[in-house]
Amino acid sequence: MQWARWAKLALALVAAGQLAVLDVALRGPSAYVAYPRMLGGLVASLAFSLLVFSQFRGLVARAIVALITALLLVGQLAYYVYYHAPLDAQVALAARQYWADVRPVLVQSAWRLALATTATAGLELWLLSRVRLEHMSRPLLAGLAVAGWGLAGSPRQCTAEVRAAHAVTALLTTPAGSRQGARPAVPELQSLSGRLPDVLLIVTESVRASDGCQRNRCTTGRELVEALPAPLIMDQARSLASYTTVALLALVTGRTQERPPNELAQFPDLFDLARAARGGRERYSVYYWSAQLAESTPHGPLTGVADEVVTAETLLGHPLDDIEESVLGRLDRRVVDLCERKVVDPGEPRFIVVHLAGTHTPYFFEEQQATFHPWGDHITWKAMDRLHNKYLNALAEQDRTVARCARAFVRSEESRPWLVLYTSDHGEAFGENHAIHHGQNLFDEQIHVPMIMAHGGDALSPAQAAALREAQPRPVTHADLLPTLLDAMGLLDHFALRSFVASLPGRSLLRPITRFVPLPLTNCTDTHHCPLNTWGVLGEKKKLVAQVWDGKWRCMGLEGGERELDLRRCPELIRTACAAFPTLPSGSKNWPCR
Repeated sequence: MQWARWAKLALALVAAGQLAVLDVALRGPSAYVAYPRMLGGLVASLAFSLLVFSQFRGLVARAIVALITALLLVGQLAYYVYYHAPLDAQVALAARQYWADVRPVLVQSAWRLALATTATAGLELWLLSRVRLEHMSRPLLAGLAVAGWGLAGSPRQCTAEVRAAHAVTALLTTPAGSRQGARPAVPELQSLSGRLPDVLLIVTESVRASDGCQRNRCTTGRELVEALPAPLIMDQARSLASYTTVALLALVTGRTQERPPNELAQFPDLFDLARAARGGRERYSVYYWSAQLAESTPHGPLTGVADEVVTAETLLGHPLDDIEESVLGRLDRRVVDLCERKVVDPGEPRFIVVHLAGTHTPYFFEEQQATFHPWGDHITWKAMDRLHNKYLNALAEQDRTVARCARAFVRSEESRPWLVLYTSDHGEAFGENHAIHHGQNLFDEQIHVPMIMAHGGDALSPAQAAALREAQPRPVTHADLLPTLLDAMGLLDHFALRSFVASLPGRSLLRPITRFVPLPLTNCTDTHHCPLNTWGVLGEKKKLVAQVWDGKWRCMGLEGGERELDLRRCPELIRTACAAFPTLPSGSKNWPCR
């Protein structure tokens, strides 16, 4: 009967159009208005699915098609819930590079994903068993699919099955991100002040300023503050990225990361400069004690630069694939135990970097010491408050731990000059701006970080100490740490570093505050992939941000809490964005650049 034929055709179109409908639902109709070529991807998806259904008729073949369709549907939906963006090759390459971050989240969600995929595959198999396409013209369907893909122009403009195929191809053909090679040579640098202060730089993981210790309140972090004499808490400190690798590179090199990697590799970092520093006949003993994986070492391997390098692999005695074993293995405590043992006898001047990990998901703390309730570890929007409390418990645990290292360091100094700096690589999101954890955007919950400084033993001159106090309420960034440390070492005015210092975008916080220079922000570099394009420009009181779905920059005011302003209120930042980024994250024209 005629109605039965039409019913079968309708059922076939429903089955074949699932991925196309999903794409429209996730992107929104406005995306197809802005980029009409993407309609070709929808036509191609429909035609290709009908072609596949007409070709594979047996039970086993249908079961395979049903499973693949279920994986595409569930995978894309799950990723959208987490990132609000399409799942594609860029995501796959980023996941490979940041597997240490990705794997714990996947493991935690694996049973839900498996259950959803199994149920969806069963429904897909039932649907496919009722599809009959004996009278479809296969050459016509193939032609429509090829024409639609050609019109779309790029895999990113197509639906989930094309993006998945492109992702697999990219993983097979794109080499993994390479570490930095040989470090630049730095001559011996004699301190102009005649002596080198002992330096303890503590870098923690994923701690946002609002959950740390600020001048007017401490949610967590009080023990570290109490362990330091006269600490200066910089309330307006920001990282230059929300991914560990990119943020750490900016911190140790003092440079924004939108530049080509070969250009950035020419410059020395904190470790190179500390190794070259001389105070009379003394030189720094350089230590890097880390609970992080070796791949997180700032600016590449430290062999030949540091006197001692300790990483999670060193502490556990075997290679690690992800950071979960480090977090749950209490490695922060072991790193701090090492600090307490080794800082007792000062000897030569010491440049020590302590790099922590326990505040990274899955967030470590002893349950019996939990002070924030109720807490839980389910990564869902409804359970966000519980997940946040788990994170706060991890921050409190780490505060107790790192305070031991700070106390031991200060106690060992006696009359020697010393300087302590504490900060985080980036922040962490708990539902703000539709994000969980970090890496998705450059809003303040992901880049506004704690920064605490303390000094003693006449490490700073009276003028330097006064300038630092003056800088305390001002906006500062990780780009300011390298020039500040060089200044404390008596190297900022060294003639051999004149051109190097002049090229630094940051300022020494030990000198009278100068004009804040707008700084480009990015999570995406040629060697460090990010799952979706996101970048911006940081100003003194405002910030530009743009993500892959934005048609123009968004101007954000930073005073009194981050909020969106009229774009016309950010003219200086727009000029910087036009110079730094050739396009918007979406690939479209960098509006309103001329």
